[in-house]
Amino acid sequence: MPATEQADYFSTQVVRTRRFFLPDWKERQRTRSGLCLVGGGCEWCAADFKVDRGHFPFLAFEFVSRGKGHVTLSGRRHELSVGHVFFFDSTTPHIIESDSTEPMVKYFFNFTGHRATALMEELSLSPGQLIRVLDSSRIETLLEEAIDHALRGGTFGLRAATAALEHALVLCADSRQPAMTKFDPAYATYLRCRGHLLRNYPVLSSIEEAAKHCHVSAAYLTRLFKRYDDETPLACLTRLKMSQAVLKLRQPEAQVKAVASELGYKSAAHFSRAFKAWSGQSPSDLRYAE
Repeated sequence: MPATEQADYFSTQVVRTRRFFLPDWKERQRTRSGLCLVGGGCEWCAADFKVDRGHFPFLAFEFVSRGKGHVTLSGRRHELSVGHVFFFDSTTPHIIESDSTEPMVKYFFNFTGHRATALMEELSLSPGQLIRVLDSSRIETLLEEAIDHALRGGTFGLRAATAALEHALVLCADSRQPAMTKFDPAYATYLRCRGHLLRNYPVLSSIEEAAKHCHVSAAYLTRLFKRYDDETPLACLTRLKMSQAVLKLRQPEAQVKAVASELGYKSAAHFSRAFKAWSGQSPSDLRYAE
């Protein structure tokens, strides 16, 4: 059964949404052993957004990507801002409120089933818990993927949506910080720049180009990596490109010129020199060895 964009429990106090509800969740819960996704999406909260529930039938994961607000979990009130993540279930009375001057944009996902409970326990994530995560942009990307796959539907669409959601939960658990952690603005800039490299390395021709896209200078980008990373931004970009090049060159029909072009090099000769400096062998040597 395809996803719908409405459910009885979805809030109407929103100015824009990308949401989905899976009406066949009960059947899937009975017939499958994995995490059972029920609904989710992204909500651009209205200034008067408020959800006040004493009971909720599913496990819920919510992630704040923009703006500010408050959440009350089992009687305890907490401030919300970018990077905050919280969880609730049927045992967790909760109130979610958006700030009227900086309304929240938040992601939410609802799920159920034995796998859901086991996964939460495995990751030490529990209903009523509020945490803060470091690399919020990476988690947001995964949640966008989960929404896309769920809206596409079908067996593989739901499988991909569930995998993206589980990946996001694992990253939340891995990078969790106390809820009141104050982020260093420079570290947030480093994460944003690093994320840009990870997402766009095939089309980036230089660190100067990457820095320009991130609205920082190349010198500042280098200082950020020196402070927070164990490699330079150039080394990071080169590693990403060359690791991908190795995979592409191992394909039977691969051509060095085509691989060079796909990875943003102006010529096969330039690519070959960079590849040999990085790996110790030429692209042609790698293909011959394979």
